[in-house]
Amino acid sequence: MAGDGAARVMAQADVTRLWDPVRVLTAAAPTVRITEPGRTPLHLVIRRPVDIGRDCDGLLLGDAELSRRHLRLSESGGRVTVQDLGSTNGTSIDGAPVVGPTGVMAGQVVTFGRCRLELVPTGEHGAGAGALSDPRVETSIDVVAAAAAADPSSAASVISGGGTLTIVFSDIEASTRRGADLGDEAWMQLLTFHNSLVRRHVERSGGIEIKAQGDGFMLAFTSARAAVTCSIEIMRALEAHGRSHPTDALRIRIGMHTGEAIVEDGDLFGRPVVLAARIANQARGGEILVPVPPAE
Repeated sequence: MAGDGAARVMAQADVTRLWDPVRVLTAAAPTVRITEPGRTPLHLVIRRPVDIGRDCDGLLLGDAELSRRHLRLSESGGRVTVQDLGSTNGTSIDGAPVVGPTGVMAGQVVTFGRCRLELVPTGEHGAGAGALSDPRVETSIDVVAAAAAADPSSAASVISGGGTLTIVFSDIEASTRRGADLGDEAWMQLLTFHNSLVRRHVERSGGIEIKAQGDGFMLAFTSARAAVTCSIEIMRALEAHGRSHPTDALRIRIGMHTGEAIVEDGDLFGRPVVLAARIANQARGGEILVPVPPAE
């Protein structure tokens, strides 16, 4: 849902299968780059078998030419193997059809649907401590979700009685790169403006700030309508500010999920918070992703 109110909606069945963000890189785990038309390339560390397709228990991609379960990636001894899972359009490596589990070598291109997959050279993606701060590994949404989970008391007063809440996550698109381009002082001024604007609209809409880390927010609303309306108003306010202050233009991404809110054994919200964070991580700058039930 962009600032003009247009929607990009994900079906509930798809949302529950979104791939968990990769948090830790190790030198032994190979990394692949997956390029989907119109989307930012995705870097995925392969530590265990993972299925890829339009509707599977692994990595979901939106390419309509992919099958529900298109291919499987696995790792053995630092090498990546690709296996086609009986897809309609097939999988190929450098133009040769994949007919069984096949190793992928450096420089080769795996084509499936309109997507491409390549191995990432070790030096390019980085390893060790430096990789832990790589924005492709952990986003501001991941950071604020982890902080909230580590401190359930931050939300205990909000949901002490339980009940249904809409959980919202947001962050600034490419914030790490933007901060580096602007410099510390200018970035902190822009970040302060962004955070104040978000808080002002959340308070006005009756929402509650559960946790904030840097440019990432975790919010809660007792009304799904209020959550959506607030998100649209924040987008529109930032767009208006960007038109009058082009050098300060910001694009944020927002995702949300509605569910039964509980705090139990230190686990904050359980399923709703996990799904809301995953949905937000699928959004592009200028989008609000809202799950809807699948058509019956």
